[in-house]
Amino acid sequence: MPCRRRNWRWLGPWAASTLIGAAQAQSLPQPLPADGASDVSRIVKPGFRWTQPGQSGSISADDLQLRNPDGSVVPGLVRAAGGLAVVEPLAPLVGCTTYTLALTSPQDVRSHFTTTCSAWQPPVQIDDHLTAHRVDLPVSGTQVVATTDGGFVAVWFQDDDGRRAILSARFNPDTQSWSRPRAIDQQGSQAGSSSIPAITADPQGRITAVWFQAIAGRSGIFANRQVQGRWQAPQRLDLPALPGNATNPQLAADAEGNVTVVWQQPDGRHTAIYAAHWAQAQQRWLAAHPIDHGSANAYNPVIAVTPLGRVAAAWQQGPSGGEAVYAATLQPNAQAWRKPVRLSPAGDTAVMPTLVATSQERIVAAWVQGRDAHRRIAVAALQTTARGAASSGAALQLMQAPAFSGPALSPVLAADNAGNLTLVWEQARSARGAVRDAVLAARLAHGSSHWSEPQQIDDPAMRSAGNPVLAADPAGNVRCAWYQDGASGMQVQTARYDISQHRWEAPQTLSDPTATVQATLPALAVNAAGSVMVAWQQFNGWRTIAVARWLP
Repeated sequence: MPCRRRNWRWLGPWAASTLIGAAQAQSLPQPLPADGASDVSRIVKPGFRWTQPGQSGSISADDLQLRNPDGSVVPGLVRAAGGLAVVEPLAPLVGCTTYTLALTSPQDVRSHFTTTCSAWQPPVQIDDHLTAHRVDLPVSGTQVVATTDGGFVAVWFQDDDGRRAILSARFNPDTQSWSRPRAIDQQGSQAGSSSIPAITADPQGRITAVWFQAIAGRSGIFANRQVQGRWQAPQRLDLPALPGNATNPQLAADAEGNVTVVWQQPDGRHTAIYAAHWAQAQQRWLAAHPIDHGSANAYNPVIAVTPLGRVAAAWQQGPSGGEAVYAATLQPNAQAWRKPVRLSPAGDTAVMPTLVATSQERIVAAWVQGRDAHRRIAVAALQTTARGAASSGAALQLMQAPAFSGPALSPVLAADNAGNLTLVWEQARSARGAVRDAVLAARLAHGSSHWSEPQQIDDPAMRSAGNPVLAADPAGNVRCAWYQDGASGMQVQTARYDISQHRWEAPQTLSDPTATVQATLPALAVNAAGSVMVAWQQFNGWRTIAVARWLP
C-alpha cells in the first residue's frame, strides 16, 4: 500500500494535466465542414460548433473569417446562435479551391476545406444556328463579360445581309442557355458596317459595349449601354468634325459605374489618342478630347481603371521602328487628363502596351520592347506624382526565359483581389530555324519586386500557340486561354493557375476537333462565383461561327 501511495503521488500531476488537456480539446469548437474535407458544396455555410450553446453568442465578423487561398477575406455575413457560428458567403465559392476558416476569439482555431470541382459543359454555338450554313454571314471579334446575376454577355461582329453588324447574346445561368442574338449597333440608312467590339461591366451590373462603325462615309466610335438587361440606343462618342476614321476603341469601368473609352483617330496632322467619359452621376457621356500631346502618330490605346476611379491610358507613339510607350492619367472626379509621360526607356522600340489595375489602387503596364528577334516583354508600375501625372514607379523589368530566345509579343496582365499579378505572353523558342511560339507565364506576389521564372503553360506536344487572354477569379486562381496548332488544326486551349497549389495545371482543349479545324481568338470572363465562360470563333465547314463553353 505505501508503494501504491507513492506512485499515485508521482502520477498525480501528469494525470491532472492529461485530464485538463482532454477537457480543453473537448471545449474547442468543431469546424463544419471537418478540417481537411474535400468535395465540399460551393454553397456551404462554413463555421464552428461549440459544445456549450452560449459560447458562440459573441462571435463577430472580426472573430470569424473565411479566407481565399490568396489571403483575402471572402465577403459574407457572420451569424451566431445556439452554439453555432457560420459565415454566409455573398456568392457561391469558387470550385476546386482550398479555403481557410479562421477563428481568432475566444479561441484561435484554423480549419481548411476544398470545394467540389466542376466539369466543362459542351461547347455551343451562340450566334444564329439557323444560318450556320450561310457562307456570307461569318463571325469575328467575339468578346465576353460576366454579369452580376451569374450570367454572361457576349458581343461580336457579323456580316448581316448586306452590312456588318454588332450582335449580342446573353447567357442565363438558370436555364443554362443563350438568348437569340440581336443587333445593338447604329441602324438606319446612314449606318454602315461595324467592327471589333469591346465590352466591360461595372459592379452594379451595367454593361457597356463600344465599336467603330461607318457613318456618313467614315468610321466613328459608338457605345451602347445595357441597363437592367436591356440595351439602350447607341450613341456616338468621337468628334464628327475630325477628318479621319476613328478605330480601335477600348474601355473600362470603375466601382461607381463611370466608364472611360479610348481610341485612335487622325486629326488632320497625325493619328491621335482620344478619350470619352461616361459620368454615372450625370447620366451622360462627356465630350471627347485628345489625351496625347505628341506630334507623331499614336496607336494601340489601352486603358485601366482602379476601383476608386483613377484612370490610366497607355499607347505607342513615334515613327515606325522608333515607337515608345506613353501613359496619361485621369484622377477621380477630375475634368482634365494629366500630361502624358514616357514609360519605355529611350533608345529602344516599344509597342503593344497593356495595363492592369489592382484592388490596392496600383496600375502596372507591360509592353513589347526591342526589335525583331530581340523583342522582349517589359513591365513597370505606374505611380502618380504630387500633381497627378503618371510616372514609372519602379525599375523596368524584362522577362527573360532561358529556354526561349526568340521574339516575344502579345503581353496580357491580370490581378487578383490580393494584388498578386500574372503576366502571360507569346514567345518563340528560337529565332532561327523552325519557329515554335509558346505561351509563357510569370507571377509577381503582392509586395514583392521579383517576378517568378517564366514558365511554359501551353501543350508542348502541340505546335505554335498564340493570342493568350487572362482573368483571375475571386479566390485568386487565374484562368488563361489561347489557340494552338495541332494534329486537328487550330484549337482553343485553357489552363488554370491553382493558387492553393501554387502551380499551373495541365492545359485542356475546349474546342471540338471533330467540328472544326480552325478555332481561334478566344475571349474569357469569370463571374463572382468563379464560373468561367470562354468564347471563340471557329470554322464549321461552311462559315465562321461564334462558340462558347461554360465551366459552372
